[in-house]
Amino acid sequence: MTTLHEQLRQETRPLHEQTEQLLYTDALRAGTLSVEQYRHLLLMHAQFHGSLERAIDGHTAFFQDYEPDTRRKTPWLLNDLAQTGLSADAVSTSLFANWSPARLLGAAYVGEGSMLGGKTVWNLLRQSPFLDTLLANARFYRGYGADTGQRWRSFGTFLTTADAEPADVVEGARQAFLVYQTLFPQTRAQAYLTEANPSA
Repeated sequence: MTTLHEQLRQETRPLHEQTEQLLYTDALRAGTLSVEQYRHLLLMHAQFHGSLERAIDGHTAFFQDYEPDTRRKTPWLLNDLAQTGLSADAVSTSLFANWSPARLLGAAYVGEGSMLGGKTVWNLLRQSPFLDTLLANARFYRGYGADTGQRWRSFGTFLTTADAEPADVVEGARQAFLVYQTLFPQTRAQAYLTEANPSA
């Protein structure tokens, strides 16, 4: 029997791959990611994770074993954005308003899964000479560090024990990838504002 975890991976793979291709993959691999592109990625992630965390906080009973306070990424993102000259005022947190707990669980699968590739992205970011100063105190792309594997396994346990209809969880994950795909063009202009200057 296919587990929910396997079902999520199989049914969201095309959307996952499409989304990854949006995120300046070529520039990352070439070590040429610019400050503006880095700021754009941070802002997009801040909108996503800030909205998801806010929505999850509205369903405390359902997400108790998810331990949301140990999985917050918004403080990291706001810190990193501030380093690039963009304030918290630029971050909207209403993307997941009115989502059911089951669909939010699917979105959490997307959010937590993004942490798995954090070490790879972090190493690629460090290849860009444009980001040296900004990365000195960067936090988001360092992710959970040595705890990444354990955090992913504990999320998998929560995923399989949560009282949620699998079809709703899968649909939530699918829609979450589409949220990312919508956020990419929506946040681009804001991230490229000329008055946003990296801190020294």
